[in-house]
Amino acid sequence: MSKSLETILFHFLVFLLLLPALTFVGAVHLVGYVPALFPVLRLMVILLAPVTALLLGMWRLHKSMRKVMHLKLGLFGERVVADQLEGLKQQGYEVFHDVPCQGSSGRFNLDHVVVGRGVVVVIETKTRRKPKDDKEGHKVSYNGQALSWPGGKTSTGELEQAQRNAEWLRKELKKEEKVDAVVHPVLTFPGWYVNGGPTLAPVTVAAHKMLAVTIEKRFRPSLTEAETHAVVRHLNRLCTNLEYADVE
Repeated sequence: MSKSLETILFHFLVFLLLLPALTFVGAVHLVGYVPALFPVLRLMVILLAPVTALLLGMWRLHKSMRKVMHLKLGLFGERVVADQLEGLKQQGYEVFHDVPCQGSSGRFNLDHVVVGRGVVVVIETKTRRKPKDDKEGHKVSYNGQALSWPGGKTSTGELEQAQRNAEWLRKELKKEEKVDAVVHPVLTFPGWYVNGGPTLAPVTVAAHKMLAVTIEKRFRPSLTEAETHAVVRHLNRLCTNLEYADVE
């Protein structure tokens, strides 16, 4: 994600610095085709071209800054969730971050995977800005089928993604390690208060500060010690396999 920030900023700086200069040079060249009888037109071409380029640059700046803020918010969410999960290592769990995967539609990452005590958990982190004009703007409700947001909006895409990620890992472990693991999908929204969520819901939705407690208390062991070691071994392999990892 930090590479994405660097790429956006680099491209924008190149654009901002070069476009007005190139436009000015082009305008000066263009006025050579304007008859000398129209000095005002010449002046307008020379002045308006860089101004237009500057306005275009400001528009690009606005778009780029929105992307940067979105990426920074996502990076913040990943970090605070990772910090919460690190404490599980003291309880005998293995914690993996940004696990690279190769699916039928291309490469993707599992944000966080926790393995230990016979349990495998895949955690999907989603960041979302809170509305400023809503007293209940920090709460998201979950009924086991959909998420309800301030303002009456609902969504299911985040839940579906969490399920897809868990299913991918389940199939991967079955294929590569011959381990038939129950992979629990968990969804978290850093900074949001999560209201509800049935125990038997297909996806567990939890506040980021409750992740460790949820993992320790909610999921029953389904793997033997040997199977757990096999899962850890395969995740270590995924994290160091350049065919999976995005090294660009």
